[in-house]
Amino acid sequence: MVQEVSVSLREQSYYINYSSGYNSSMTTHHMHQDYEIFYLFKGERIYLINGKEYIVRKDHLVFINKNVLHKTLVMNNELYERFVINFRESFISFNEHHLIKQLFEDGPHVIPVSENKKTLIYNIIKSQINEYYKNQKDKDTYIRSLLTQLLVESTRLLEEKHKTITELHQQQNPNKNEITDVIKFIHDHYESAISLNLLSHHFHLNEQYISRLFKKTTGCSLIVYLNAVRVNEAKRLLIESNMKINLIAKKVGYSNNIHLWRVFKKLTGESPNQYRITNLNTLKM
Repeated sequence: MVQEVSVSLREQSYYINYSSGYNSSMTTHHMHQDYEIFYLFKGERIYLINGKEYIVRKDHLVFINKNVLHKTLVMNNELYERFVINFRESFISFNEHHLIKQLFEDGPHVIPVSENKKTLIYNIIKSQINEYYKNQKDKDTYIRSLLTQLLVESTRLLEEKHKTITELHQQQNPNKNEITDVIKFIHDHYESAISLNLLSHHFHLNEQYISRLFKKTTGCSLIVYLNAVRVNEAKRLLIESNMKINLIAKKVGYSNNIHLWRVFKKLTGESPNQYRITNLNTLKM
């Protein structure tokens, strides 16, 4: 049976969300090209990460690497409150990238927050969400400093972890889903000339098999998905940089700006230049 996969293509380099309720489970496994921090402030959840079950209780932090399959499930009907932070490595200083390796690349990690750190961790996260929804000067700089503080405190919690996290039995075969690997390859190499032929040789799979399984798993063809990834990255560069459009086209994998223009217009209804003007004006409001 093919495992359905939902893929998020966020435009921002940093995203934070707060949610609460009684009964909210993810219907499909989920992956994205950002690092994810999940903080459960109230309630209990089951987290499925790469086929393993983790019980996540009140005041637990979860660290999930980019391009890793995961899914949350309700354990009971208790009220839950949670914060989710997603960010790319480009959002933080290169000098802090070792924190990413400890918390995400060497993970996944489910870390209980010790009693003496609960107020500190909560305040760091709450300050991020408050700042995120305000349009103040040096907003990103302030959020970046708070995120770095959270990463540092989390590595310290990881190192001094005083509990053994309960791991439930494996629910899935540990063998990797073939299309998950293809999706990860696309996210890591979208700027290159990706084709069915290249993927066939790289993964030693038949082209028709890849095409059929990709469509069945994601709901779209490989070229549609690849264009969505490239356009999403182009959107981010249009807003977050002053890079010229012809350079953006090459950076995201198109041979020229005309090719980018056609695909961008088809997917968004706007030209790259129109998109940049519209969104930059929105951010200034």
